[in-house]
Amino acid sequence: MYDIPFQAIDKADFLKLYWQKSPCFFKQAIQDTEQLLDADSLAGLSLEYEVESRIVAQHKETGEWRTEHGPFDESHFETLTKDDWTLLVQSIDSWIPETQSLLERFSFIPRWRFDDVMASYATDNAGVGPHSDNYDVFLVQTSGKRRWRVGEKGKLPKQKQLVQGMRHLEDFQPVIDVVMEPGDMLYVPPNTAHWGISIGESVGYSVGYRAIHRKNLLSILLDDIEENHSDSDFFCDDYREKETQSNQLEEPLIGWAQQQLKTLANNPEHLRKLLSQALSHSKLGAYPQTEQQNQIPLNANSVIQLLPEVAVNWYATKQALVVNIEGNRLDFELSDKNAVLKLASYQPTRLKLFNFSPELVDFSPKLTNLIDMGYVKVLE
Repeated sequence: MYDIPFQAIDKADFLKLYWQKSPCFFKQAIQDTEQLLDADSLAGLSLEYEVESRIVAQHKETGEWRTEHGPFDESHFETLTKDDWTLLVQSIDSWIPETQSLLERFSFIPRWRFDDVMASYATDNAGVGPHSDNYDVFLVQTSGKRRWRVGEKGKLPKQKQLVQGMRHLEDFQPVIDVVMEPGDMLYVPPNTAHWGISIGESVGYSVGYRAIHRKNLLSILLDDIEENHSDSDFFCDDYREKETQSNQLEEPLIGWAQQQLKTLANNPEHLRKLLSQALSHSKLGAYPQTEQQNQIPLNANSVIQLLPEVAVNWYATKQALVVNIEGNRLDFELSDKNAVLKLASYQPTRLKLFNFSPELVDFSPKLTNLIDMGYVKVLE
């Protein structure tokens, strides 16, 4: 448990001692947190068809739980008077640009691990019940108070019955039991029981980091195979010389299947390419901003900066630095490493840091392409 601001925490110590290992509470972690969303603004977002939202409610008298999914109608909130209820709105980082500044606090974690920022408004005594998640989450209190109880990582109690998509857990022994106030933050690793209950009305943010799952990897490989398959990819049993009425699977088929999987696994360059492209998409997709680029004259001294809502990652080959931005691939020279590092870290980057031929009047075509994509802003 830390009692100093999160900015002052040694991030290496946090990663070594807590990340994916143990929950941790930070008192007044983000002291200048602004309340960007209140109950009314969150309710307003939940009326929109494009916004993912849900209400988790528990009847005050019967204790019965239910989950309802948006979009909602304004009148729907008037029907919740007999409930303790929580409104949850996903991906507010895409809908409320100001919340992007919150992500700067977590720049020590690779951006390709980031999923989204969720906001939740809860009435007095409301919560979503005891549960666990399969992703890392930072819970930031922005208004009001909530009592949070967090168990030991990996020691999950028995799961209660599935109730309308909610997998509630039985009660558990907490290792953290705190009342969070505005500015406080709680880190909860995957597979860790936790349960928050609002004390009065409250609003909080959940900054989630979801790791890639084996099924995601297989889906990426399947998409690639379907796009690039050839006739030679089919199993061939030209070894067959005599008839058989047995339907037993034959060893050559099993051996062929093993060889196909080995071929995929033994091509790290191809896997790197597929993963980089797949992980370079933000959850809801980023909207290019192209109008500004034609208003500011550009030259080698111009400074660009990647938009904070854009997903990016990069990797090195023997020939180039490959940058993927929202699924778009750009290849840079190996000598561009310092510039690529700054750009992919969302730092202001001067164009002349990139390696391009001096005979080019302004800057190279690859930088023109980068700017025309609309995922960077030009700083005056």
